Amino acid sequence: MRIRLLIACSLIASSAGAQSFNLDFGQADTVPPASYAAAGGEGLWIGLVAPHASTTFNLLDVDGIITDVSVRQLGGTQTLTVDDPTVIGEDALLLEDYLVTFSAAVETCLFFENLEPDVYEVLIYAWMPLDPSIESLTSIDQETGNPHLEVGGPWGGSHEALVTYSRHIVEVGPDGILNMHSGIVPGANPALGAALNAVQIRPFAEIFADGFESGDTGAWSAVVP
Repeated sequence: MRIRLLIACSLIASSAGAQSFNLDFGQADTVPPASYAAAGGEGLWIGLVAPHASTTFNLLDVDGIITDVSVRQLGGTQTLTVDDPTVIGEDALLLEDYLVTFSAAVETCLFFENLEPDVYEVLIYAWMPLDPSIESLTSIDQETGNPHLEVGGPWGGSHEALVTYSRHIVEVGPDGILNMHSGIVPGANPALGAALNAVQIRPFAEIFADGFESGDTGAWSAVVP
């Protein structure tokens, strides 16, 4: 695994033109502060209600700079806000409001356009507050192999891969498109729903700049075979 990570790093060119976004889905006025990194990186959090079939243009990046990037949301039919006593503070701001789908046939889908071509780390937060035993199935169309990852489980005091979020390594091509999903786990009761709390997108190269060691493979066990 360590060899594969070293190779991946060596193949990444400079990410000077790449972009980073922190998006919190739910109430637009209850977002974490820019100092909150969650499981990814710090920076400005944008609160998006993002109702079904809506498109948000000119997303602000983590530095507050206007970009040409847009995101269209399809399938998430409700925005819910609850008070889960197991999470507090900035974590609660991220996790207690969320988009939800109750259809086994229709996922909550985010369609990003105009991203700069690069290799990105994408974190999809898909944790169901009040009942974290309800899992959500996350995926990204452009990820190699298109893995579908189940996210859910009791809050343990901090973010944990495959409990509050899934981690994906994705190459965005010249078309600038990135499509991600959170849906009902096969065989689960659709009436219980599937959640989508937030998304973080940042250039893969920044992980190493933040001090991630190529030998520290624990956080990558869900995405690197």
